[in-house]
Amino acid sequence: MIIKRDGSLTTGISLNPNNIWAGSAFEYLKGPTFVQLGIITPGAAGGLLTAIYIGAALIAEEFLVPFSDPAVRGTNYPMIAEAYLVNGAGVAQDRLVSTLRNPTGGTLAYSAVAMLTPAGGGRRR
Repeated sequence: MIIKRDGSLTTGISLNPNNIWAGSAFEYLKGPTFVQLGIITPGAAGGLLTAIYIGAALIAEEFLVPFSDPAVRGTNYPMIAEAYLVNGAGVAQDRLVSTLRNPTGGTLAYSAVAMLTPAGGGRRR
């Protein structure tokens, strides 16, 4: 299962609701799941901040989202080999939350991907 989100935040703004994954069919895990999250700021400058939770567990305290200039890198989306910053796991009804805040003086874009892999046997609903 994959969730992909792209967008931008203007100066001094946080997402509203402050969760990149809000509204996704996979925002709440259906069962035991391995989670890989990647997020970048595609552009020549960065400054976005994110914190990551799986359920009640804080997986990553607020940190600077890496930025990557598409003119140099060749793509403007997170690539598995280099941008999956967080690996974790959750159980049924754990909510994926990645906050996003722009404390800079300009508008910044973001590109985020979540790869969810069911763990264990049995059918997931």
